[in-house]
Amino acid sequence: MALERHCSFYRNCETFNLGRGIGYCDLDGGQTICDGDVHFCEKPDILKGYFGVQKRGKEWEKRRNVHSSGNQGV
Repeated sequence: MALERHCSFYRNCETFNLGRGIGYCDLDGGQTICDGDVHFCEKPDILKGYFGVQKRGKEWEKRRNVHSSGNQGV
């Protein structure tokens, strides 16, 4: 049995009245019903795309910092 991984884009919504723990996804503008577990995401491609962009941005920032720190004496 897989452990539940909480999604940081999950927002609880009392107005849906769909049951306990049901909310919406803040990543796609609230268009997707969500229960907060990334393993059961209705739109995993959007979630993977977002985290892929974040990861590439962090890697780019690391490379930029390494290159800029070596050129400070010039």
